[in-house]
Amino acid sequence: MEFKTINPQVIAQFRSGHEIEGVPGVTRENHILLTTLGRKSGRRQTIPLRVFHTHGDRLVVVAGNGGRAPNPGWYLNLLAEPRVTIEDAAETYDAVATEITGGERDELWQLFKEQNPGMTEYLAGAAGRVIPVIALTRSRAAK
Repeated sequence: MEFKTINPQVIAQFRSGHEIEGVPGVTRENHILLTTLGRKSGRRQTIPLRVFHTHGDRLVVVAGNGGRAPNPGWYLNLLAEPRVTIEDAAETYDAVATEITGGERDELWQLFKEQNPGMTEYLAGAAGRVIPVIALTRSRAAK
């Protein structure tokens, strides 16, 4: 799947309120649009991401990059600037991105694999790198 081709279509369908067509498993209920500040370009960049866990004001995503070996650009962007914007099916709000590490990361990664058994094969190309697990926490000022 070529993200540069499919992501603009997914973003347009998401923002229009329509169901997402042409990408298995992508729905308005299990995805968000994440906008980061480009670390090189300085421009705002938006990508669709699947949320696999929520806890209060915190959404959890993984930086799988379609199973490719390098970390995705959006992940590198949020390392440089962790303040992001989230669009879900109901609203748009500011959040702060934090990489989850240690035991909590291990527990969430196990939960991810249990919830997404087909993803193990999908992410096999990322062999050699630890796939980052990211918390997106709603900014308190945004409430």
